[in-house]
Amino acid sequence: MEKIVLPLGNGIGIYEKGRLCVSIIDTNGNKKVGGKMIKGIKKFFTLPFIRGFTFFVLGIYLYIQSFVLMEELEDRPDSEKNKSFKVAKNITIASVYIVLIAMIIASFLFGFLMLAILPSFLFNKAFPDSSSYYFRSFIIALFRFSLLYVIFIALRFLPFMSGLYSFNGAGNIYLSGKEDAIRPRTYPLNYLNFLLNIFLFSTFVISLISVNVYWLANFAINLIIFLAIVPLIFEALLFASKTKAVWIKDIAIVTNWLVSIRPNTTQKEVLSVAQKELENYNDFEKIENGRVALSSVYAEMETKLKVSERYEPSDCDWIIGTVLDKNRAEIKLERSVSLKEYREIIRACERRAKGEPLSNIFGFVEFYGLRFDVNKKVLSPRMDTEILVSEALKKINENDAETVLDLCTGSGAIAIALAKYSSCKVTASDVSKQALTVAETNAKKNDVKIDFCQSDLFKSLKKGRKYDIIVSNPPYIKSGDIEKLDVEVKKYDPRLALDGGEDGYDFYRKITEQAKDKLKQKGWLMLEVGQGQSDYVCELLQNAGYDNVQSVKDYNKIERVVYGRLSK
Repeated sequence: MEKIVLPLGNGIGIYEKGRLCVSIIDTNGNKKVGGKMIKGIKKFFTLPFIRGFTFFVLGIYLYIQSFVLMEELEDRPDSEKNKSFKVAKNITIASVYIVLIAMIIASFLFGFLMLAILPSFLFNKAFPDSSSYYFRSFIIALFRFSLLYVIFIALRFLPFMSGLYSFNGAGNIYLSGKEDAIRPRTYPLNYLNFLLNIFLFSTFVISLISVNVYWLANFAINLIIFLAIVPLIFEALLFASKTKAVWIKDIAIVTNWLVSIRPNTTQKEVLSVAQKELENYNDFEKIENGRVALSSVYAEMETKLKVSERYEPSDCDWIIGTVLDKNRAEIKLERSVSLKEYREIIRACERRAKGEPLSNIFGFVEFYGLRFDVNKKVLSPRMDTEILVSEALKKINENDAETVLDLCTGSGAIAIALAKYSSCKVTASDVSKQALTVAETNAKKNDVKIDFCQSDLFKSLKKGRKYDIIVSNPPYIKSGDIEKLDVEVKKYDPRLALDGGEDGYDFYRKITEQAKDKLKQKGWLMLEVGQGQSDYVCELLQNAGYDNVQSVKDYNKIERVVYGRLSK
């Protein structure tokens, strides 16, 4: 059995590859998570038809263990816990068979009292002259099936059952692998639906066959029928879950909807806690009082960022890593955070959800393995710009370049990365004095020497000095499009670093022409471009006399860098 989802009244359990993880909301409204290792199921028990019994028995055992874990996570004194807690804690998977037999006996007693006497009595009243045995058996079987169905419909609308069925709906979405599934009942083989189908159809078939010998033989035959139905139901629901035929899934909804309700955001989040615990760790560790499980922190962050449509897994790692002062590899070894750290992480996450860049929240950004201070006076370097640095370093090595000029340097990220990872003498210029102050601070912190110069492009640079390579990430947003940008950009990045003129190409035209006087013979001009701008900029370089003009795609397969060599 690869996965079994176990909905609980205030949480959910997930069994996967020998591990059972339970995530709940405790009486104080806090999310708790825990788990235990379950001995693996032998391959024999996963064979067709036999696996139906395995699923049935294992599910009962896992439910008992989930109950134990749930009580332990509530962290109440033993004296306040349910009396059945101590009994459940000592139950082994072998003893589940005893429970199973007791359940079957109880179900037959219930069937005899509620589903045998009453239908027979009503049938005799409705059809006093009917002598057809088969007609009588079919009507009674249909009546019993319908009566049970009505009972389950009534249960669905009881307030205390809504939590159980809502968590089952969350589990269905998880099992189907469709996070944004419109209907939470799109996966027929969930454990509650499995049990429901066994109960409904065993009642129908036993009633239809209507064996009547003597009570012990009746019990034995009906038990055999029940045990035969278990694997048949499993295989049918498994097929319905795996098939791509929508109409088959729709047939399964006839029963699945009875035990599945659309989950709310909190219930999805509780499920996510269990998922992340299983994904990130191979074992389980008890979380001390006063600390919050990291899997719970990740799930809460994911919820907040997805609601604001700003979810990026790397952002969660960065926020947590920054607060804990650990790198991404180190935070994977952590299991929990203190309440103080938790509050700091969530505050940063809420600011990120409102559109504030992480660089603005923490005052720095990591770029090309280096850390840079940033503020509202400079453009925060993006990961895509690392492509420009990588390509520039290639050209430096290929051409034994000695000098590099970075125009519109901003925070100094490009210039500092090139100086750090090459032996070139780097010059960096920017029209903004405030930006240069930030860039100079970053150069000192990263222990590199750069010649900074305040200049409007090439105007104030030393006359006569030429460079092997000129790089630039100039402003390239159309003036009229700036107000349409995401709040993360238009509110927190300086307009001076964004506005590329009416068509977005003002700086490219100027740099392409003016760079010819500042490049050495066979020197390279390398530019970052916006989406959809590469063709025009390539044409600019070609018309200006550059050869070997090429474009390079970024991590998202967007043409991001254009470069060419001065042919004369």
